[in-house]
Amino acid sequence: MRYGGTRTAVLCVVLAALLGGLVACGSDTHGRNCPRAQAGPDLSGRTLSGSSLSRRKMRCANLEGVTLDDQAVSRATLGRANLHRASLAATRLSHVDLSGADLTDSVLETATLRGVDLGAADLRRAALHGANLSAVGLIRARLSAADLSQAVLARTDATGADLRDADLSGARLVDSDLTGARLEDADLTDTVWSDVVCPDGSRSSGQPQTCAGHLEPAE
Repeated sequence: MRYGGTRTAVLCVVLAALLGGLVACGSDTHGRNCPRAQAGPDLSGRTLSGSSLSRRKMRCANLEGVTLDDQAVSRATLGRANLHRASLAATRLSHVDLSGADLTDSVLETATLRGVDLGAADLRRAALHGANLSAVGLIRARLSAADLSQAVLARTDATGADLRDADLSGARLVDSDLTGARLEDADLTDTVWSDVVCPDGSRSSGQPQTCAGHLEPAE
């Protein structure tokens, strides 16, 4: 069951028709890079090992389109990095700084994220099906149209996150904070709520627990 009104995708198609195709409904061709003066290393399009990133400070790195599947990355500083269309399926990220990073259209299916900072990161349309997020910071992160189906979010701070049109079907939300989060049009079919702070600041309640009726952020 989706919460909210008109789907974003439908609105985009209507606008595209009205404006003669001037509105693009697909993803951008490239991700967001830092200004040249602040740019980090350019590793775009490469197949990387976890050791090539672990314990390295690579703020503003260009990692667009990299393949990092089934690797382990720990204690890396990748704030504001460009990981647009990066593939991190089944990757294990531990204590990695990805604050402000661009992960649009990235693939993190069945990935494990522990102690990862994704504050203000852009994860629009990211694929996180079956991912396990523990003690992850998603404060003001952009997750609209992201696939979080069957994912586990435990002890995760998603305060002010944008989850509009996201797929949370079958996801487990445990001991997490969604205060101020936007969930319009999100698919909440079979979502499990356990000790969650709902968008309006109240606690999930009932048997089984739910945030139904408390999905609008407080004024």
